[in-house]
Amino acid sequence: MRLRVESTADRQFGTNSYLVEDEDTRDAVIIDANLEPELIIDLVRKRGARVRAIVLTHTDVDHVAGLPGLLRELGPLPVAVHDAEREVLTESKPLRRQFPVQLPPIDTVDSLGREATFRAGSLQFEVLHTPGHSPGGVSLKIGNHIFTGDALFAGSIGRSDFHNSDAEALLEGIRSRLLPLPDETIVHSGHGPDTTIGRERKTNPFLT
Repeated sequence: MRLRVESTADRQFGTNSYLVEDEDTRDAVIIDANLEPELIIDLVRKRGARVRAIVLTHTDVDHVAGLPGLLRELGPLPVAVHDAEREVLTESKPLRRQFPVQLPPIDTVDSLGREATFRAGSLQFEVLHTPGHSPGGVSLKIGNHIFTGDALFAGSIGRSDFHNSDAEALLEGIRSRLLPLPDETIVHSGHGPDTTIGRERKTNPFLT
């Protein structure tokens, strides 16, 4: 499989959305839905990609706000999310009481298991539960790429000061599920630049 990864970031929060495409089949998924969905829609159309699903690393508002626009423009796609945060999508329950933003209910929701595989067309992701920033946080691995949402960043880790966060679980998930990956694994975070597992293992001040 020839994998192509491209990203867009919104101007308000610098939240990354990713287009992950199998260049042989043109099957693709969108990972996370930032506040400027038109950017990733333009990328989809430029590439001629066939989006098979939208997959969420978690449901903070800056990662889901673009869902209505994506679904309106790209069709009634499956939206995959961990069960712990499913109600944010199906029942319009905001993830954080600090950010009481509600989305219209979505009725095409798929479940991401605790340790499972998610398939969309020719793409197959390993789902690693990495909670702590939020209860249903996941990281998504395909080939030598891993999409870590707001768990692991270049030189940092996710916030754990929300009422439904857990600092201990965040560190445990990073150390047990992410850091054992090969050094060359490319980390695509929810915010900021790409990094590698090897670089974070050696230099991330939160993990030493």
